[in-house]
Amino acid sequence: MLTLQKDAARLQQQLQVATEASQTAASHVAEQLKQLDVDRQRLDEELSAFTPLVSPHVLEGLRSDASATVMQLEQQVTQRLDQLEQQHEEQQEQSERQQKIEKQQIEQQTRLHRQTELAQEVARLGEQQQASQQALTGLLGEHATAEHWQQALENAIEQARQTESSAAEALQQIQSQLIQLAAELKSAQQQQQSLQQELAELDVQISEWRGQHPELDDTALDTLLTYDDAHVEQLRLQLNATDKALEQAKVLLQERDQRLQQHQAQYSDLSDSTQLAAALQQAHEQSALGEQQCADLRAELSEDQRRRNANSELQARINDANDEYLRWARLASLIGSAEGDKFRKIAQAYNLDLLVHHANAQLRQLVRRYRLKRGGSMLGLLVMDTEMGDELRSVHSLSGGETFLVSLALALGLASMASSTLRIESLFIDEGFGSLDPESLQLAMDALDGLQAQGRKVGVISHVQEMHERIPVQIKVRRQGNGLSTIEVGN
Repeated sequence: MLTLQKDAARLQQQLQVATEASQTAASHVAEQLKQLDVDRQRLDEELSAFTPLVSPHVLEGLRSDASATVMQLEQQVTQRLDQLEQQHEEQQEQSERQQKIEKQQIEQQTRLHRQTELAQEVARLGEQQQASQQALTGLLGEHATAEHWQQALENAIEQARQTESSAAEALQQIQSQLIQLAAELKSAQQQQQSLQQELAELDVQISEWRGQHPELDDTALDTLLTYDDAHVEQLRLQLNATDKALEQAKVLLQERDQRLQQHQAQYSDLSDSTQLAAALQQAHEQSALGEQQCADLRAELSEDQRRRNANSELQARINDANDEYLRWARLASLIGSAEGDKFRKIAQAYNLDLLVHHANAQLRQLVRRYRLKRGGSMLGLLVMDTEMGDELRSVHSLSGGETFLVSLALALGLASMASSTLRIESLFIDEGFGSLDPESLQLAMDALDGLQAQGRKVGVISHVQEMHERIPVQIKVRRQGNGLSTIEVGN
């Protein structure tokens, strides 16, 4: 639509220029026609002046004074020849003027034809403009003009930017959560490995126990495992009672056998009734005494059973306490120490794993060659060189610029770890840039430019002239004397 409007304006301007040129040409042609009429009138007058040369008076003059008349005629002929030559030149000029007039008339006709074509073109463009305006109105839809569309699009772009910013913040939070989950996964994997080792040890113990108890096959074990704790406890009590009753029966049988042997040995010489009666009386007395002793023993057995039950409860409590002790002892073996720094080191190692993960994410954007890795000691760091077959190197083997990049990646990693609770958009660095060689300084400056391109505000405190020349926006502190200073912000 804008192109059609520009073409219509250009054609309208050409039409106006052509109209003015046509008017100028018409005026010029009119002046030349007027000059041609004057020339024709003068030529007619000169031709009429030639007739008296052969008049009777001239003939009469030739008869009376031929020489004078001839001289006069020669003068007149010379004058006439000059006049004819002049007329011939004027006719040539007139012919040239006529040709110019005809040429100008042709040009004027061409301009008129072009003017007509331009008028038709303007009319056609006007119709196209009207049709385009209608089409534009249909295309614009809910917005009446392009400005309204532009305003709506700018609003949509601003809303999209806000949505993008929110999405970026959500992505950063998700990345932080992902890093934390990765660390938790690593810890869980270590715990799983430890539990698998314990499970292997338990399998060995179970195999040894089953070797000691071959009578308990899988079916018997499955049947026993179906019993609940109450049933198992009841069976245990019944088994203990049966064992005790069996032991008591064995003791009682042994005692009866001994008494029978004593009785047989004691009364082997008794033959008459008097002796038998006395022996029987003595036996009854001993039996009564035995029953009394048996009652006393039953009371003692009851007391012993009560004590055994109490001991069983106490043993259960001891077992529970022992299990709790084992749990705390295992926890103490994992994180406890006499100096109290073992758990602190574990926590530091966990945080160091998170820091290495965040730092490597930043280091991939700064320099693709190096990666950080735990090693050397419990809280030590090593550098993995991907261009040397993932060779592990000490951090002390890095150059000045590489050390700066690794330190910067660690600082950015700390900022990323804190970003879950605190948003960090600005970064001030004072790392002693004056100690870097030109190549390392160039590498560091490229890294800072990359951070700025990511939307971070980076401030650098340095006296290096090369950095002053490369950084456009500078905050300069100027000393004024008397302990006063001024701050200037400029390029």
